[in-house]
Amino acid sequence: MKANVPTRKKIKLNWFKSKCDFTIDRKINIEYNANSVTYNKQTWDVIVKYILVKEGDPKDIPPNSPMTLFKNGLPFLFLTTSGTIGNKIISEEMIDDDISVDDDIVHIIEGKSEITFEDALKPKEHIEVRTRYDKIIRKITVENKLDNEIELILDFKQTKDVVFIKSDPPPSETEEPNFKYHLTIPSEESSKFSLELQAKIVKRVTKIKPGFIKELKK
Repeated sequence: MKANVPTRKKIKLNWFKSKCDFTIDRKINIEYNANSVTYNKQTWDVIVKYILVKEGDPKDIPPNSPMTLFKNGLPFLFLTTSGTIGNKIISEEMIDDDISVDDDIVHIIEGKSEITFEDALKPKEHIEVRTRYDKIIRKITVENKLDNEIELILDFKQTKDVVFIKSDPPPSETEEPNFKYHLTIPSEESSKFSLELQAKIVKRVTKIKPGFIKELKK
């Protein structure tokens, strides 16, 4: 496979001519809030970018320069560059439609609600706050529809309302709030794993204070 990175002007100049290593960087970012973590089913995009690592001295190539990838001598993908880092020439990020990610709810165990109260705008009212911590298990399935093996990173990020408890298999790399999984998936096969999470569920209802209810009944 080879790549061509022409200039953006009508007069084409070669930015460089050298051998390059070629890699494909795929990543899935997963993050929930207190509502989305309870959805029965959802999907996630696989973000892909193409990276050329050239031999020799670094070459500064402007962002948004056209980039063409060739396979068997024929162009098969037209991209633009996002920038360069040293000897790395990095393409724009794209959604990889050849990799699907299904995310299904498996189990929810509701915790016991704790009730507290907050002041409301009106003196006769207060806000009843019900807080509980639910245990939620979700199953993630990543399917490779390509005719070649792929490698990718799935990055789960916990939030203040949805925190990581454990997973099967465990993360390949942990640096809170991120839990990363390095996946290798053969052609036309799937990789599955489960996430066990704790979700903080808060519901607020404005009510008339009990003392004022008695007065209204009189």
